[in-house]
Amino acid sequence: MKSGERLRQRIIAAGVVLIAAFAGSAIYDGWRLHQQIMLANERELGNLAKALAEQGARTLQAVDVLLRDTGEWWETTGRELPADAVATALASRVVGVSQVSVLTLVDARGMQRHRSRVTGEALADVSDRPYFQSQREGSAGGLFINEPVITRTDRQPALVVSRRLNTRDGAFDGVVTAIVTLQEMQAAYTAIDLGEGGALILTLDDGTLVVRQPEVNGLDPTQRYPELTAFKGAPLIDRSVSPVDGRAKLVAAVGVGKRPLTLTLTRDEDHALRPWHDEMRSAIIRTLLLTALVVLTIAGLLRQLRRLETGEAEKAALEARLQKAQRLESLGTLAGGIAHDFNNILGAILGFGEMAQQHAAPGSDMRRYIDRVMQAGARARVLVRRILDFSRSGVAERVPVNIQAVTEEAIAMLRPTLPEAIRFEAKLEAGISAVLGDGTQLYQVVMNLCTNAAQAISDAGTIEVRLDRVHSDASKPLLHGELAAGAYVRLVVSDDGPGMSAEVLQRAFDPFFTTKKVGEGTGLGLSMVHGIVTDLGGAIDIATAPGQGTQVTVWLPVSGESEAQSPRPEPSWPRGNGQVVMVVDDERPLVELAEELLAELGYEPVGFDSSERALEAFIAEPQRFDAVLTDEMLPGLAGSELAARLLALRPGLPVILVSGNVGAALEQRAREAGVVELLRKPLGLRELADCLARTFDVG
Repeated sequence: MKSGERLRQRIIAAGVVLIAAFAGSAIYDGWRLHQQIMLANERELGNLAKALAEQGARTLQAVDVLLRDTGEWWETTGRELPADAVATALASRVVGVSQVSVLTLVDARGMQRHRSRVTGEALADVSDRPYFQSQREGSAGGLFINEPVITRTDRQPALVVSRRLNTRDGAFDGVVTAIVTLQEMQAAYTAIDLGEGGALILTLDDGTLVVRQPEVNGLDPTQRYPELTAFKGAPLIDRSVSPVDGRAKLVAAVGVGKRPLTLTLTRDEDHALRPWHDEMRSAIIRTLLLTALVVLTIAGLLRQLRRLETGEAEKAALEARLQKAQRLESLGTLAGGIAHDFNNILGAILGFGEMAQQHAAPGSDMRRYIDRVMQAGARARVLVRRILDFSRSGVAERVPVNIQAVTEEAIAMLRPTLPEAIRFEAKLEAGISAVLGDGTQLYQVVMNLCTNAAQAISDAGTIEVRLDRVHSDASKPLLHGELAAGAYVRLVVSDDGPGMSAEVLQRAFDPFFTTKKVGEGTGLGLSMVHGIVTDLGGAIDIATAPGQGTQVTVWLPVSGESEAQSPRPEPSWPRGNGQVVMVVDDERPLVELAEELLAELGYEPVGFDSSERALEAFIAEPQRFDAVLTDEMLPGLAGSELAARLLALRPGLPVILVSGNVGAALEQRAREAGVVELLRKPLGLRELADCLARTFDVG
């Protein structure tokens, strides 16, 4: 338990470390993304502010050049021209500078004398304007940008940009002014989109607002914003709270050349960081989901660890069942090999014995002796078939089988052979329930269980056979196999014999294991039952104890319904009409046996103990043979390969393949080669006669 507790603590610690790693990774990624977004905004706002400031500086430079050029023209040439000519000249100068609405010449007393266009307003006295006074006093130092005013020229808010006019001796001679309307400047920045809550602001150095894009209704035009000008000397990007909407802003402020103007760009901090907020929400959700997944995984591991700690007995039982299944498989492989070799020997014994039986006079001692030989041979044939069936579970063709009809047939066969002191009770209530399998195999299951029960009772007692249809609601393990949920036919065979000990029960399904005396049992009955039931997807359970009898219960999955078939009358003995049959087998006695059997049935046999010699004979006379009977296990060229070669030379030739170990792989090879029939060794006279009758369509 201490090791389990340490493992549990390590699992929890690993989970905590993993969750902390997830959270730390999310925090680091969030911080890095925040830095990247802020850097991107700094580059974008800073570069845009610089570009717009440079554009504004170029605009003012163009206006300044216009004012300088106009002043020089006026002082040298313009004052000598009539008024109409002066107005025309001013208008032509304004054409190239779209930002200037009106170009005006003002005399030394402050009276407007000439305009570049007719505005509908009379020439006004501007001597009270700051720009005029500053230029007259000489304090402007050149270009002077007046704070926004409502111009007397066209009654619109505008900037008045001015330069001083001098006489030839340097005395004050008035000013030349260019009116740049704020509406015109506003329009120049309408394409700038700084996002929700963002703004472009142009101010004088004292904080006087010149332009704001977008405009804000109700904003006091006289309010000054000296804090914006203060940003001009600060780092490129700063952070401030806007007095307009009270929201945090990212601020980039740049001077407009050497002019007393500051261009400021602001972007709403929440808008700028919106991608970061979205990513952080996603990261938090991901982290929570991963945390939940880790917690669930830890909980599952802890629960599994608890199961492992408390389920040692179940684990040991599973390992024991696995070892038993592996042992059964190994023994089945060994048994299959032995039975296959023995089958060839048995074939000659039964074949020649059957021929001798046919020729022996009925009632004679010879016939009686041969009958005993054939009875023993038949028992040996059944034994070999059982061994092969055990080693090759699942090779039979599966069809819906009425299990109740099979059970009734087995009971009818067994009941007359039992001593009178053994009472047989049957309660069959499965109706027309069908099991997907092979009727012969299911017959063997019933027969072997009933035979074992009879042998356990010995002289006197009761055998009870019950058959019904049941439904399993949940999966549960049995002694042999796992019973899944679903519909089953349940076969129960009980006896009141001596029962089995725990040690005997553990080995009850092992091949060749028996507690009977020598000569009374083979030990294959229950092993065959196990192989067949397992192959059909069923399960087996045994309830027994010393002195309390034994009850074997078999569950077989229901696959629908099937009516019991009526017995068919045995057909008459079919014979041939002299057809030539090629016989191929590497065992010479079996070749001779087949030749004798075929001759007895009215056919003309031609035997070969080598597939190569048979092929040579066929190539020499391909039309001589009416059919071919060949063993599969031939040295060199196998029977299925020989069939393919013969059919390639003569398509449509009937080829019958014989083998002592018929399996799914052999059936597949036979179909691919074009074989018409596949028979089991040892061959009986009746079986061979029926096969040839089907082949040649004789009756």
